[in-house]
Amino acid sequence: GAVSVTIPASPFMQKLGFGTGVSVYLMKRSPQGLSHSPWAVKKINSGCSQSQRSLFQRRLREEAQKLRKLQHPNIVGYRALTEAPDGSLCLAMEFGGEKSLNDLIEERREQGLGAFPAPTILHVALSMARGLQYLHTEQRLLHGDIKSPNVVVRGAFDSVKICDVGVSLPLDENLAVSDPNLRYVGTEPWKPPEALEPGGIISDRSDIFPLGLTLWEMLALSIPHLILPES
Repeated sequence: GAVSVTIPASPFMQKLGFGTGVSVYLMKRSPQGLSHSPWAVKKINSGCSQSQRSLFQRRLREEAQKLRKLQHPNIVGYRALTEAPDGSLCLAMEFGGEKSLNDLIEERREQGLGAFPAPTILHVALSMARGLQYLHTEQRLLHGDIKSPNVVVRGAFDSVKICDVGVSLPLDENLAVSDPNLRYVGTEPWKPPEALEPGGIISDRSDIFPLGLTLWEMLALSIPHLILPES
């Protein structure tokens, strides 16, 4: 349920990113000179219709329910589920970093730099793999939307954390998604082959394929499966 946490109005927080029907803000928490670590706050957009708001509230509650069970250094942690002054439901999370891996890839491309250094790619690979191993083997959970925008980075890759477990799916004892009513959502350019094939078997491997594509992004500085001009 909701806890007693005061969330500032949106204009008083720095916007970190956005998704379907929600925005993510940086909430600084240092009352009376005390130094508290900041939070990332996922908030339902005020411009949503009533039906959209109900849908996004349900999704946010489901995400909070999943997130509060997780505790791993490479996965963004749960902090609170509460309401903003305007009545919007908010999910407060550990602040995993200033930028997403996708932001850093775009910046590097715009600066005309080449691929990320091999040690950096290895560090990201190990961090993500450890987070996914925890999700798959200890929590029996498929993340279901691995991609560079869902990896947050603090500083000069001081920490690398997977975020956004909103579309995660339960795995059975064989690490497969066996419930026929559940559907892999993902994001088109990062989807594994089995998610694109009729009757494809979704399993823990369905997170590993997009992990590989995310590392490929760090080499190519491009979104995977992007159709490039023939020239």
